[in-house]
Amino acid sequence: MRITLALIAVNVVVFIVQGLVAGFTEFFALTPALALNGAYWQFFTYMFLHGSMMHIFLNMFILLIFGVRVERELGWDRYLILYIISGLGSAGLYMLLTGESMVLMLGASGAIFAVLTAFGIMFPKSIIFVPPGIPMPAMFAVVFFVAIELFFGLTGLEPGIANFGHLGGIVTGAVLMFYWKRFAKRHRPHGFTSYEFIWE
Repeated sequence: MRITLALIAVNVVVFIVQGLVAGFTEFFALTPALALNGAYWQFFTYMFLHGSMMHIFLNMFILLIFGVRVERELGWDRYLILYIISGLGSAGLYMLLTGESMVLMLGASGAIFAVLTAFGIMFPKSIIFVPPGIPMPAMFAVVFFVAIELFFGLTGLEPGIANFGHLGGIVTGAVLMFYWKRFAKRHRPHGFTSYEFIWE
């Protein structure tokens, strides 16, 4: 739980700084054309920035709900690796599919989608509620989100949303989880059937 709370604290502090320091967001958000030409820190820093109060609230709320369970299951080290590497993977797929642009990308959504994916893989039958309140097994919900993000990413019907970034987080999280499950197993508690909620 300590890493989850630490991540939430860092995101909140950074969001406050965004509102106080002119140019902070532009410097640390991911601008593909700049990141590929020397601003390499943006691949990491973008995932701690947010665009609005609602943006950070929803992301941190989801992280708190699912992150505590996932951190407890994976251990703090793998959990932190999952979060950071999936954030990088989110940026990577986004840039691969959208090209070298000057459009800023920011937010923890890619990393948080990876946490949700990890939850779905570890507790596939646990019920979560997907907007507008539809209950479904966690693993099915992950597949549903893949389809939704792919659809909106290809059609462009959600302007201002980095759907391919979300998809990158899901894919990276799934790869890491299956690697750990195959090559480095940890003890997993059985019988987990509690209800969780997700908004995105």
